[in-house]
Amino acid sequence: MSPTTLAHAIVAGVLLGCFYALMALGFSMIRSVTRALNLTHGDLIILGGYLGYWLWIGSGLHPLFLVPVAAAALLPLALGWQWLFQRLREPKELSSLVLTFGLSLFLQNGMLALWPGEYRLIASEALTASVSLGGLTLNRGRLLVAGLALAAVGSLHVALGHSRWGRAVRATSVDREAAALLGINVDQATQSTFLLAFALSGGVGVLFATLHYLSPSGGAELTLLAIVLTIWSGAGHARSVLGAGILLGVVETLTLLWSGPRWRELIVALMLLGTLLARAGGLVPRRSR
Repeated sequence: MSPTTLAHAIVAGVLLGCFYALMALGFSMIRSVTRALNLTHGDLIILGGYLGYWLWIGSGLHPLFLVPVAAAALLPLALGWQWLFQRLREPKELSSLVLTFGLSLFLQNGMLALWPGEYRLIASEALTASVSLGGLTLNRGRLLVAGLALAAVGSLHVALGHSRWGRAVRATSVDREAAALLGINVDQATQSTFLLAFALSGGVGVLFATLHYLSPSGGAELTLLAIVLTIWSGAGHARSVLGAGILLGVVETLTLLWSGPRWRELIVALMLLGTLLARAGGLVPRRSR
């Protein structure tokens, strides 16, 4: 294996990891604020991709102009999901699994009815060209998507750490009752989190459709990736999610380079299992120690 091939795989993994981080942020934020597990996360991304594809076919606009449109289209669903989540009984983790599993089936069958048949891809010529950087040939679309993902993750990190809204969201995620006693409008913080998470899912869906083929059942894998990154990084930590996404992207590309695609899911599953065993067994130092 030549050094150029290895460097190309690592760079490609970093670009892919930036997109993974952006994709997982919505799931991580909702998990942090509500303690609920949203199994429809990947389906919402696929839905945003289908909306972007439909608009792209009808208008011929550049896919990036369709990102805010798809993001806005999912906002009504955010209010509906929040209304349902507010009525979940304890334990919320288990109740949310049952609820969102049913909602996931509903979304998948709805997309199958609206967009049956072949796989769909936003194959815009503006994103399929190649760019040469430092002797490496990279896809322009992947570079652009990674740049947008970095900008979005960085902006969210700054907003969560240095704005009044971010402090309210972080306080709500730490202790909802204590935040309410301190005068924080926890319902408003929760609603804004849902709106932002669903807007991210819709916009990410358009970007995803420029890189991968869409299928109504493709959301399950995206949800699994979001769960993996949230477990690795902790809920609601934008910078940690970015680091976990880059790690996963590099591991995936190196696995594809060395052993082919058949080992990709197994390697990710083993990494997740190792993380869970390490935490359960005490290999990761606890705060009390």
